[in-house]
Amino acid sequence: MVKGIVSSTALVAALCACLSVTALAQKPQIYRGLAQGGPPAPVGTEEPCIANPCTFYAGDFDAAGPNPNGLWNSNSTLIGLSATTYVPFTVPKKYKGAKGKTDWNVQGLFINEQMLDAFGVGIAVSSVDWSIVQGVSSGGNPNGGQVKTICSGTGTPSLTATGRVAFGSPEYTILVTGISCPTLEAGTYWMTVLPTTEDIGYLSDVEDSTPANAEGPGTEPVDSSYFYGPAFGFSSFTATAPTVCGGIGCDSFSVGVVGLATH
Repeated sequence: MVKGIVSSTALVAALCACLSVTALAQKPQIYRGLAQGGPPAPVGTEEPCIANPCTFYAGDFDAAGPNPNGLWNSNSTLIGLSATTYVPFTVPKKYKGAKGKTDWNVQGLFINEQMLDAFGVGIAVSSVDWSIVQGVSSGGNPNGGQVKTICSGTGTPSLTATGRVAFGSPEYTILVTGISCPTLEAGTYWMTVLPTTEDIGYLSDVEDSTPANAEGPGTEPVDSSYFYGPAFGFSSFTATAPTVCGGIGCDSFSVGVVGLATH
C-alpha cells in the first residue's frame, strides 16, 4: 500500500479500490504557518510572484491538462512517512534587458502542494525544511559526495489556498521567505521544500506546454526532477518521470524562487 500512494493518481485509485470512498475535499482557506483561518484567495492571484519579485515560477497546475498528477512531498507525522521531491531550476547567464552576466539573490522558495486532510485534523504546516543543492543525479542520495548543498534551513511558512482542486484535494502555496543563501551564479540547481504536517501533501506537477502564470528569467528543465523516499522503497535519487509516477505526468512541478536578478 505504501508504494501505491506515492502519487496523486495512485492514491485516488487506491481509495476507490480499497476503501470504496470518494476523494475528500476541504473548504479552501488561507493559513499562515500554524493554521489561522481566512477567506480563499482568488484563483490566479495567489502566487507569491504577484506580491514579491520572482526570478522563476514554473506555472500553475492544471487539473484539465494532459496527464495531471502530484508526487508525495511531505513529512507526514501522523502516518510516519517522509519523502522529498527535488526539482531543478536553471539560472541563465544573461537574459533580455540585462546588461552582462546576471546572478540571483534568493529571498524565498515556494511550492504548490495538494493537501489531503485524511484524518480530519485540518490543513496546517508547522514547518518546512528547504534546500538548494547541485549534483543531483540518478542513483545518488542526499548524503552522497556528489551532492553539494548551496544553502538549507528550516522555517515557518505561509500556507495560502490557490483555489484549485486536485483529485479532490485543495491546493495550497507553501512559501518560506527570509532565507539565507549565497548568490547563485549561472547553472542548474535543485530545490526542495519539505513540509512537516499531520496531513498528506503531494507536489503539484505542471504538464501544459504553456502553463498559466509561468515567470522567468529562470526555467525548469523538463524530466530532470528526482524523488528520494526510502520509506517508499526509493533509497536513491529516482527520476520522477517516468519511473516514480508510472508514466503519468511528473515531468515538471509547480515551484518557484522569490528573489532578484543582479548584474
